[in-house]
Amino acid sequence: MYDHINKPKLDKDGRGSAAKKVTILGLFVNSGLSAGKFIAGIAGGSAAMIADAVHSLSDIVTDLMVYISVHVAQMEADEGHPYGHGRAETIGAAALGALLVLVGVLIMIDTTYSIAEGNISIPTWPALLAAILSIVFKETLYQYTARIGRELDNQAIMANAWHHRTDALSSIAALLGISGAMMGFPILDPLAAIVVALLIAEVGREICWNALKELMDTSLSPDDLKEIGIAISQTPGVLSYHELRSRKMGGDKFIDVHIEVQCNMSITEAHNVSENVRSQLKKLTGAIDVLVHADTESDMDYKVINLDRTLLEDQIMSIALEDKEILSVSHLVIHYITGKILIEFSVELNNSADINHCKDVVNRLRQELETKTKISQAAIRLKLTDELFD
Repeated sequence: MYDHINKPKLDKDGRGSAAKKVTILGLFVNSGLSAGKFIAGIAGGSAAMIADAVHSLSDIVTDLMVYISVHVAQMEADEGHPYGHGRAETIGAAALGALLVLVGVLIMIDTTYSIAEGNISIPTWPALLAAILSIVFKETLYQYTARIGRELDNQAIMANAWHHRTDALSSIAALLGISGAMMGFPILDPLAAIVVALLIAEVGREICWNALKELMDTSLSPDDLKEIGIAISQTPGVLSYHELRSRKMGGDKFIDVHIEVQCNMSITEAHNVSENVRSQLKKLTGAIDVLVHADTESDMDYKVINLDRTLLEDQIMSIALEDKEILSVSHLVIHYITGKILIEFSVELNNSADINHCKDVVNRLRQELETKTKISQAAIRLKLTDELFD
């Protein structure tokens, strides 16, 4: 059950280490491809391959950005960042997306200018070979990086993986353009460069938009929230739940919820139920923090009662001890339910009185309290002195 939710398989340090390794691998591959594509593009006279080389060059920059964002996100929470540094991953993804859009626009502008100037050349086989090799290397790198990104639930790594995929797609466009130009249609090479630029810009836009949504505290998916709700409802002691909220911060998840428990539960019992819910949700989702608030009733329509407990205790004590037959008052518990004040406490009477007289004393006290104070209902326990056992 609950396998739908993506739970991290590694701790924070493990996630950071794995993310850095895949990013460094991409950095080395992109450096080699970028240099090779530039050489092949110039030697083969292909605008599409040069545009593809610029794309690979941008990959190097984004690899560095991802590495830095992962490193910052790995840092522990501190006084200035009590929720940790997970936003660094999201910020890195947003910056990466924005850079891709910029790269795509610049390539389109440059290629359009070249077409307008009539500066079109027919590419040769070095450009064709570079396009084929790029497709193989970049698709392989995408598959590996995307797998790591999904395992780590790391948006920056997934964004970088899609950057590798766009490089593979742009190399396919370049291959088609170069092939067409070599077959006698020179215009296809710069047109392929424009297609490459559009692919780059579109993926950049999507990555940037998703990252910006997360910066606005996007919730977990409806399916995730449904499974979380089932887990809460199945926890013993929980009557219902409401105000379930969640948000993501990079690969970190945060959840808070209000649960309803029986109104006669002690604070310690209600706290234990809350901790059980908290433990269940952390195991289920891998959330960094889960905040559970226990209510004795739905607080959507809760009526706040402004009451000083000390003053109420003094009132009860004063009224009770006016009756000379009451020796003491103890174990006072106050309940605030549906806008009403309910109390329960014990009174001590001398056991020389018969039981019926004791009941009369208790009933008289109950009526006085419900008449002279804000108390709606009083449950009074009778305690007899233990003189007979001395």
